[in-house]
Amino acid sequence: MMKKTLLLLLCIFFGCYSAQNSNRTITKESIDREIVLGKKKAIDHNEAITTFLEINKNAESINYKKGILESTMVLMAKYFDVGNFKKVIELSDKAEKLAAEAEDNIHLSNTYRLKASALTELGFNEQSIIDFKKSLDIAGKIESENDKHYLNALIYSGIGTYYAHIDAPIDTIFLYEKKSMESTMKIQENKDFINKKYHNLALSYMNLGMMSVHINKTKDAEMYLSKSLEICRNNKYSMNKNLEITILNEFAWFYYDQKMYKEATVYAAQAEALEKGMSTPYIRRDIYEVYFKSFVELGDKKDSQKYMNLYTKLNDSLVNTEKKTINTPVKQIVNEQGKIHNEDIKKIIFIVCAMIIALLLAGWFFWKRNQNLLHKKYKAIIDTIESTNKTPQIAKIIPIESTPDKNIGITDDTVNAILLKLNKFEKSQKFIRKDLTLTSIANELNTNTRYLSEIIKQHKGKNFNNYLNSLRIEYITNKLYENAVYREYKISYLAEESGFSSRVVFAKIFKQETGVTPSYFIESLKKDFAEQQVAL
Repeated sequence: MMKKTLLLLLCIFFGCYSAQNSNRTITKESIDREIVLGKKKAIDHNEAITTFLEINKNAESINYKKGILESTMVLMAKYFDVGNFKKVIELSDKAEKLAAEAEDNIHLSNTYRLKASALTELGFNEQSIIDFKKSLDIAGKIESENDKHYLNALIYSGIGTYYAHIDAPIDTIFLYEKKSMESTMKIQENKDFINKKYHNLALSYMNLGMMSVHINKTKDAEMYLSKSLEICRNNKYSMNKNLEITILNEFAWFYYDQKMYKEATVYAAQAEALEKGMSTPYIRRDIYEVYFKSFVELGDKKDSQKYMNLYTKLNDSLVNTEKKTINTPVKQIVNEQGKIHNEDIKKIIFIVCAMIIALLLAGWFFWKRNQNLLHKKYKAIIDTIESTNKTPQIAKIIPIESTPDKNIGITDDTVNAILLKLNKFEKSQKFIRKDLTLTSIANELNTNTRYLSEIIKQHKGKNFNNYLNSLRIEYITNKLYENAVYREYKISYLAEESGFSSRVVFAKIFKQETGVTPSYFIESLKKDFAEQQVAL
């Protein structure tokens, strides 16, 4: 009995000692080693995220701010690579505070860059360019020349992507990509920067290739893409496989657009094989799309069906994920703007008090002018509705010869057929369904997303989302004008009726399309019809 008791006490003692010793292993030095090792290990993005979440947690447990900052920066980059832009923005506030506190301009500049790039991908272009400019300004204060040139290269490339998202002239996008390449070439080839330098060069060549495709310079496009792929496959450099996957995918699309469908499937196969060891769902979706379209052109029904099913399933999954994550970035941006407002409130109050009378007079003047402008816009809507009701609209198809861009190779018969189907789609009022996507409409019209998107752009003068929104707003304005019952419904019901996801989105799109708010339009209609009744 004595021996058993002694053995139990020894077990408890060594268990406590082991637990205490385990806690002692989390030190600043151990965290630094884990960060270095984690960056060197060739692991996929999701595995890297898991690794650095643990490092970040350990660093926070001992309040090691340098470790927290560095692991957070890696997490931001990895979340961006897997397309989780919401997480990038969520982490940016934490990284910004730590970098500013440490007076670390390298990490501070990179935080703004990653946040700006994530905002670009989510469509918040106004805030995006503000953060890109902050990043560029801070990068200019970095003392290390290599760090400065490297960050400048990344920022310029990001700004080029921003301009591409807002459909800026191609010359502007080229300018920033060239600036990125010039900054990259200034980087000295030491052991810490050689891989970064050639990764940036490969990225710049790829972007130049994609832009050359856009302006139909096929020889230049093939040359730039080949240079990019050559760098990725050079054993002298340790390159990120995601970039090679992206280049192979771009090559596949390049050959598809040149109607070289066999070559397109060859590069798509290489991209698919390489992507299996990674986790890049957005690129995988692109690979599936070029695969099934190429097999369609080659007459391979079995493989075209296989990859179309894979594409549809993955695309639906990504679209649903985007819908769930879109609200958080908006809320964070609003919160950040609120913080800035609170900091400046005292200054604003002082200025407002000094100019209160002048502002009131100016406010009254602008209010009056704004009311007149709103009434003119309202009358324009009514005139359009009445004109349409009096004169039945006959769908017209723009002659094929007048379309400015036929680079994607759509035959005239196909264009006319799709336009006729679009006309029937508009008359059927199916556009008020909430679950409509470019893919679902393309499937319903028996065509593909690229053809449909291009034809809507060329013949309707709008991108897909704007086209769908304009149909929905036209539908609901007609309902409000023709049926007095609709004027008594809540805005949320009108949003639901016309196919919008929420009251807020409906109100925003209504204002964009008509120039007035739904409430103003409804109240003006009520007033007009009441006056007509009195006159009778």
